[in-house]
Amino acid sequence: MPDTESRTATTHPMDPRRGESLSPMFAAFLCWLLELPPVTEPAVTGVVIAGDSVLAATNADPFFNAHLGSLAEFERNLRGWGEACGADAAMIEDLVTKLRSAGRT
Repeated sequence: MPDTESRTATTHPMDPRRGESLSPMFAAFLCWLLELPPVTEPAVTGVVIAGDSVLAATNADPFFNAHLGSLAEFERNLRGWGEACGADAAMIEDLVTKLRSAGRT
């Protein structure tokens, strides 16, 4: 039987530790987006949007050299993950907005 600490550690409905079929980079991205401790190595330390590309800096490479995919693809994946986790529409939209504003001033 899992201990109470393990059950309470995943309180966010979109916590990447709840998904077993996530790609490592999407899980790393979710940890950054949700401001959770990393569950992958390397961990995403920052995200910027360049045109339609989502680029990440990691603890292994502080420059935004990791191409995570297109913005449209990440929005679609984020919405799908949120719906699968039962997150409400407002929470999903808040996370999509945070993604869209990443690295922009």
